[in-house]
Amino acid sequence: MTRRRAVLALAVSALLATACQASPTDPSTGGIVTTTETATNPVWPSNFPDPQILPDGDGWVAIATNGNGMNVQTLRSDDLRTWTQGSDAMPELATWTTKGKVWAPEARRFGDRWVMYYTTIAPKPAIQCVGVAVADDPKGPYRDTSSKPFVCEQDQGGTIDASPFVAADGTAYLYWKNDGNAVGLDAWISVQRLSTDGLRLEGKPKRLFRQDLPWEGQLVEGPFVWERDGVFHMFYSANDYGSANYAVGHATSSSPTGPFRKDPEPVLTTSDVAAGPGHCALFEKDGRVLMVYHAWAPDSIGAEVPGRTMWLSEVTFDGQSVSVTPPRTVLPDWL
Repeated sequence: MTRRRAVLALAVSALLATACQASPTDPSTGGIVTTTETATNPVWPSNFPDPQILPDGDGWVAIATNGNGMNVQTLRSDDLRTWTQGSDAMPELATWTTKGKVWAPEARRFGDRWVMYYTTIAPKPAIQCVGVAVADDPKGPYRDTSSKPFVCEQDQGGTIDASPFVAADGTAYLYWKNDGNAVGLDAWISVQRLSTDGLRLEGKPKRLFRQDLPWEGQLVEGPFVWERDGVFHMFYSANDYGSANYAVGHATSSSPTGPFRKDPEPVLTTSDVAAGPGHCALFEKDGRVLMVYHAWAPDSIGAEVPGRTMWLSEVTFDGQSVSVTPPRTVLPDWL
């Protein structure tokens, strides 16, 4: 072998050795992190149900249903691609509730404080109701100093999945679902005005719609409203969350208080890589609207591991219509 060929062979060998080094281990998941510039779904491969992503300085924080020893799980990211586990966003619960069923937290900034609405169990009767907590930072710690639930429809099975919304005119609203399917009643999405600080309900609640389309099964839940060009778009979930039939629906109105007109079919459904996508929330990045949601691995529907992992899709608007990119393992280069 000539000296020139020998040098070239050594260089190629060094490059191959570097490329084939083992990827670093992610201690939070026990898995392997792929060192690549390509963004991939799920963006968090462990159980993280009912997610919401909030801006946090120059980065992002995600909050979710209880798990991993936390009442409200958190994740932190600088780029939406790589996430690290954070601490409990609400380490201390209100005196009227207990651990174990803290679900579907959603937060919004009101003035200089963050207000989080969350589902938890009420004392008497022991049904799921909505509490409210306050923090100076989107990551928490949130504190609920109340002596009773914020919303609790005792005669309707309870209240879950509260979602705050502030319209372009500054008026605030809270949407939620009565837990009717837990007691053999209809499940309704309702709305009520909020005070400017998000800590008081004003006026009377109004029912908007219930399950009445074939694909919705026995319930509607998980409302989230987004305003675009004077149109109020409500995204909601329906059917059995523990199955591949769970999906995201869409309805529109010219007012935050309805009436809302539903699309006949869901806008986000099971694919070959993600089953039962649902309980979504929207947020904006660089002028694009993204949807965060949970989904099962198709071969592990209902299993505790990996559970409901966190996914991202893009939402585009065209008047009354929307388009949501289906679950894909490879995300766009711009993310």
